[in-house]
Amino acid sequence: MALANKVVGGGMHDLLCANLSGQVRYANTSACTTLGYSLDDILGKGLNDYCPKLSEDVWKQHCLKTINNGSNRIYTYHQNCGGQSYPVAVRSVPHIVSDTNEQLICSIVEDAKNSTRYKRMLDNVESSYRIGSFDLNLQDQSILVSENLTAMMGVTDPEELKPSAIVQRLSKDDAARWNAQMIHFLSGYHRMDENFLLRAAADQIVLVRVVMWSVMQDGVVSGITGYYEMIDGSGKDQMISLEEHQRRHIIRALRFTNGRVTGPNGAGRLLNINGKTLFARMKKLQINREDYTHR
Repeated sequence: MALANKVVGGGMHDLLCANLSGQVRYANTSACTTLGYSLDDILGKGLNDYCPKLSEDVWKQHCLKTINNGSNRIYTYHQNCGGQSYPVAVRSVPHIVSDTNEQLICSIVEDAKNSTRYKRMLDNVESSYRIGSFDLNLQDQSILVSENLTAMMGVTDPEELKPSAIVQRLSKDDAARWNAQMIHFLSGYHRMDENFLLRAAADQIVLVRVVMWSVMQDGVVSGITGYYEMIDGSGKDQMISLEEHQRRHIIRALRFTNGRVTGPNGAGRLLNINGKTLFARMKKLQINREDYTHR
């Protein structure tokens, strides 16, 4: 495995080498330290022992892409010997052991919190304990979530925060509205900015603003990203002013029209209001371009 050690620059990163079945064949000192196992212990581990959220099908797809393309990158969660889960970015290359002709997948494992994807997710929103971000890849079903979001929802398993699982936290009426929105995401580019009453940490019913939008790649929806903003802790008692409600309604219309105010495809027509009147209303409500521009 001298070649594998050379690839990671003298052991500066975690290195795990597994066969196509997910059985660990080699790990460097850094990987053993991170996972909390000795080398002898980790050589007896399989994929499910340290990466329980990665399904067999996704691992097979990752292996196939790695072999066919010469490398592949995937995001998932690893779990150390203490049961703690943490997001990781896995970059793999294929390697065939000359003595046994066994096909291995050699993976450099890095903390996903240092990745561009994770930082971009956090950059979507202001820094606040009331806001939590997520990024879902529809192709491999991997999800990254911020620590704020897991704390807000009272979960340790990121899988519980996938849009398909969130529906279980909603009332029957809100669940129907949620599912209708999800269909739009699968049909093409879509942005959602809606308020929902949902079950959060400690089984509290809270009012949450959910903002999410499609991630496009080569004209196809490849993922969904966004954030949850806790509006209040009661779900019912706190109200916003009529002016603030109007402001949010106009911003939502502007996002739907990609910022166009006048014309046949403008927000004015959508809101059934004269363009000049809408401009005046926007000025009064202090609505600026950054309020409705897609990030």
